[in-house]
Amino acid sequence: MADIEIDTETEGRDKWTYAICVTESKRTYRYTVTLSWMDYDLWSHGRVRPEKVVRAAFEFLLQKRSTSNITEKFDCSLIRRYFPEVDQELPKMV
Repeated sequence: MADIEIDTETEGRDKWTYAICVTESKRTYRYTVTLSWMDYDLWSHGRVRPEKVVRAAFEFLLQKRSTSNITEKFDCSLIRRYFPEVDQELPKMV
């Protein structure tokens, strides 16, 4: 199982940006991930911190893709394009 570590959180205009490290099989992958306020509200209804939503989104993505097949920089809304079920599944994970 992969170990997900959120290094930094930066709040910007209408979004948060995260530096994320994922360690799997003694190898570390680094990602820059953004989460819009809109997706945050959709997936959590403001019940938890945005960091928890990003972590859940990454856990969801890792169930579908290997770490080496995830682009280094993306917005969480991109997950929806490939896995439309994320809108039903992610709220259960946060």
